[in-house]
Amino acid sequence: MPRPPAPVKGVYQREDDPSGNWYARFRIDGKLVKKSFGTDRAAAIRYVEKARTLRQTGEGHIPRSAKGIPKTAREMEAFTANSSVLIAELCDDLLRHIQSKPNVYKDQRNPPYRIGLIRAKFGDRPAASIRPFEIADWLDSMDKAPATINRYKVTFSSLYRYGKQRDKVNVNPAREVSQHKLNNGVIRFLKPEEEKRLRAVLQKAVDACGPQNERRRKRLLHRIYELDVAIGTGMRKGEQYGLLWSDIDFSRGVITLRDTKNGSSRAVPMIDDVVYAFKQLKKLSLDRKDRATDRPNTSPENVVFGIGDNKKWWEAALRDAKIKDLRWHDLRHTFCSRLAQAGVSLKVIQEAAGHKTISMSARYAHMDHTTLKTAMSVLNRAK
Repeated sequence: MPRPPAPVKGVYQREDDPSGNWYARFRIDGKLVKKSFGTDRAAAIRYVEKARTLRQTGEGHIPRSAKGIPKTAREMEAFTANSSVLIAELCDDLLRHIQSKPNVYKDQRNPPYRIGLIRAKFGDRPAASIRPFEIADWLDSMDKAPATINRYKVTFSSLYRYGKQRDKVNVNPAREVSQHKLNNGVIRFLKPEEEKRLRAVLQKAVDACGPQNERRRKRLLHRIYELDVAIGTGMRKGEQYGLLWSDIDFSRGVITLRDTKNGSSRAVPMIDDVVYAFKQLKKLSLDRKDRATDRPNTSPENVVFGIGDNKKWWEAALRDAKIKDLRWHDLRHTFCSRLAQAGVSLKVIQEAAGHKTISMSARYAHMDHTTLKTAMSVLNRAK
């Protein structure tokens, strides 16, 4: 019987893994990095010994994730010297790719904006010279929410990934940058008392608008109907403001959403409040205005909502109604939460909201404190 190989620190097999795969592990700055090498034990030994040597000498680069490759200082210098592709070139390539496929990349504003900021910061640097910690430091310097920072990280990684597809780079330092943790424990939704204050603010603005400014009065009414549709359908913001009149079937009482976030179309039934809101919007006959003389509005002529970006009026209305930390997307949460609190099944909520999995709908299987307190009252001792 052959003698088992001598153990090597950091190289091991899992007892519960029948595949016989070998793994390597080491620590860098307190972070444990583990990597699988299949049945190639020698590769696992080379990997962990090289990482251990670099850690002891401090000369070279040790990845903080299994996706990276340990490199000596000489290897890093050689690769950097042989690579002349700048970050600016990767940015330009990805931007052209995104803009050439508007049907695939439906958001034609935010990704190009993020690419522009990356280009401005790192554009004159060779792509191979960027270290993961530089990307992490730049992301950490942003005064933005964790979810937004993660989007910048994904965009940065996309530059290198697309560059790899075009044989311009063979590294991706952004992959070694950790994602920021998100707090998804609490779902924010519009409370009934908040909705009452918000609607009062919107109606007050309508009532204060005199007959001499009919167009402004129409735009103020438009805001109320935007809110009605959002709460009554649970549509995503992009889905709602991308609606065309041809997508709305009053005879069947159905909205057809095409090419949604999940990549498929879905039908949304219309409740009476939503039908009324759409009919009033049709009477208003508002068109989206040009942003400037040299920036004409490119929206289709039969677009439903005459206001394409509600950010300014929404934030102002929230301030007047004294409502904090509420995004437009939270109206979608409100839609799902109210269905859940009314006892609607998770499967129905999944269909209504267009969730890809029922686990996403399960997040809304909660009740407000009043309902919860009433339910828990059964535990009171009899008196």
